[in-house]
Amino acid sequence: MIENIKRIAILFTFFLLSFSACSNNSNELKIMTWNIWHGGIHGKAENNFKEDSSNTVNTLKVIKQHNPDILFMQETYCCGMEIAKKAGFKYSWRGSSNLSIHSKYPIVDTINIYKPFNSHGAKIKFNDKEICFFNIWLHYLPDYFNNSKTSTPLQLISGEFETRHSEIKSILKEINIIAGSNPNVPVIIGGDFNSGSHLDWIESTKEDHYNKVVEWPVSKEIFKNSFNDSFRDINPDPKQNPGVTWGGFLFEDMLSDRIDYIYYRGDGLEPIDSKVISENPSNGFFNSDHRAVLSTFVIE
Repeated sequence: MIENIKRIAILFTFFLLSFSACSNNSNELKIMTWNIWHGGIHGKAENNFKEDSSNTVNTLKVIKQHNPDILFMQETYCCGMEIAKKAGFKYSWRGSSNLSIHSKYPIVDTINIYKPFNSHGAKIKFNDKEICFFNIWLHYLPDYFNNSKTSTPLQLISGEFETRHSEIKSILKEINIIAGSNPNVPVIIGGDFNSGSHLDWIESTKEDHYNKVVEWPVSKEIFKNSFNDSFRDINPDPKQNPGVTWGGFLFEDMLSDRIDYIYYRGDGLEPIDSKVISENPSNGFFNSDHRAVLSTFVIE
């Protein structure tokens, strides 16, 4: 009898501890954005990044290692859908050959906005809350990575208006229509914006940016529409934590910069962690030219 009571007590304690652990994490949502580079098929630098579909195993390793709940994928192409399936995502929405959204929670609606190659969205139900998610890829030209050394800040800003700024304005206009222009509706946008941030190119980081301060118009437009930058909220000092996601760390003699972002606005969204995934997967090559961004939110 005493032994049975002890067993029951142990099982009850285990149940309480397990329930507590689940409860602590039940309102946390991990979101990753990653441009996997041509479907994740590129090989090692010493082999001139030769394309080989077997290389996608390393892309899969990175995703499985960090286990996001929601994944914004850019350059999905040949292999991204299969990679996401193997990573355990039950729900997926491919808006174009380029963009896909993957979720471990139900996608209750899909959203077509602007041009499918540049943006698409999904409503995802997390617990009892529906959240709008939008995946974005902006034009890679003009190439400020190669132009920023010789261009003035004004020239860099003017170049943005040709493509990326007009694209993000159109995308945000449609997002605002869907959200009813209500800044309290929970919305998360992420992706490859191919543009620097006005939060990064500041006085304290001039020496990292060819001695320039640049008020990048894409990020300013996003802030103008009441969004916040989850990575900079958690890592406010760009000198201490630049968070670079593309450039010189892979390609020689090139600027490194942060061009991949997860932005958010609305009630009940609080970022509690955000980082750039820069380590190689175990026993493998990090086979994308971009680094993923992973932000964790508490959803109230």
